[in-house]
Amino acid sequence: MKFKNILWAALLMVVGLWIAPQTGLAAAPAYVTSGAHSVPLFHWDQLFHWGSLAAGFLGPLALGVATTLEDVESKLGALKTELKSWFDKAGEQEKKYGTILEETKTKIDALQKQADALDIKLADRHAAALPTETLQEVLEKDDSVKRLLRDKSGNCVMQFKGKQLQHFERKTAIESSAVGAATSGVLQIERVPGIVQEARQALTVRNLLSSRPTTMQVIDFVKVNAPLVIASPQIETHTKRENAVTFTTKSEKVRMLATWIPASKQILDDMTELSSFLQSSLPYYVDLAEEQQLLSGSGSGEDLDGLITQATAFDTALLPLSGSYNRIDYIGRVIQQITAAKELQPTFIVLHPNDWWAIRLTKDTQGRYILGDPMGPVGVQTLFGLTPVITTSVAPGTFLIGSGSSIACEIRDRMEMTVEIATQHSTYFVENMIAIRAEKRLALIVYRPASFITGSFTISP
Repeated sequence: MKFKNILWAALLMVVGLWIAPQTGLAAAPAYVTSGAHSVPLFHWDQLFHWGSLAAGFLGPLALGVATTLEDVESKLGALKTELKSWFDKAGEQEKKYGTILEETKTKIDALQKQADALDIKLADRHAAALPTETLQEVLEKDDSVKRLLRDKSGNCVMQFKGKQLQHFERKTAIESSAVGAATSGVLQIERVPGIVQEARQALTVRNLLSSRPTTMQVIDFVKVNAPLVIASPQIETHTKRENAVTFTTKSEKVRMLATWIPASKQILDDMTELSSFLQSSLPYYVDLAEEQQLLSGSGSGEDLDGLITQATAFDTALLPLSGSYNRIDYIGRVIQQITAAKELQPTFIVLHPNDWWAIRLTKDTQGRYILGDPMGPVGVQTLFGLTPVITTSVAPGTFLIGSGSSIACEIRDRMEMTVEIATQHSTYFVENMIAIRAEKRLALIVYRPASFITGSFTISP
């Protein structure tokens, strides 16, 4: 991008300098001749002046735009390097003093906030750089799609990134028997365009977690297995007590999430319906599987090792034995458990809608809503500073509280959403059918399982 902008700036400069003064044309006007009269049309020195002015103004502007994204990436890299050095210093302090100095904690928190802000800015910059063309326009320009429509055979591969799949249109077409047919008669009927889709939940769990790409199939990381013990007072002339620490490695494989559906070949004749189908059904259900796997994947076979699966169980002994507690008390006690374990401060809570509304409608002894007047402005709802994530991807009564920090866990994307269309499947070529497949590959790396607590609102001490 930077090289391209340099070329544009150079081109503008060339336009400005194209007519050199030594040619004798720099000050010579061009004329339009009509009969016996000649009228000056423009001066070459004006072209030289405006061309130079445009090059001088637009050239640095183009270079400035190009370097904005690089500046953010450079600053983010420097912050991460500085943050790592402070983490190392914190480890040395904990080894030496048994705790981290307050000054170090403050510095780490400040640097982490700056890094998070730059991460968000960088993501916005990347999102802004995505193509603004609609998916239909992209498909109509794609040579492989044109070839498939022309030849009625072969295959094509399309990859979608960023916001191209964010806004789903709500219609699809498979074949004639699936879409139905209008009933003919004497009177005309009104047909509403499009198809009313089934109910679809909002997918929000991925947004809670940090993510970055990987080019490998397996990700290894090293973690402390048995930590050092705290130092103790020692006699000056005696042998000091030896400390020890052990480490262990853990691996996570990249997993594939995929689905496919057969369709008649005639669907390719309707580009609008094909475009809507690709944007809607298959990618959505792959992303739905991803959300469920991120939360509750079993970790066996080809399942992801989900957050709930690896999370620490809630210690119900923290609840009072009298039974005078509600769902809000559960949440407060979970935060207490995480803090007492010296784990990362939680940032979100995942709840089923039934549990969220049970919490939202909780009243005090005088009948007043604890979380605020329903007639007042909703604003941003939080519980003890946690962001509620309301989803049916968890069972009623189940909750998960944890941190979205990349120190706690992160998603590693091996392949973004990819949709393929082909006729080379079984007997599809002779049956005039096509296969449409959507898939993605990713791994979930949970570095600090103890930073996540799960439990049930129905379990008592």
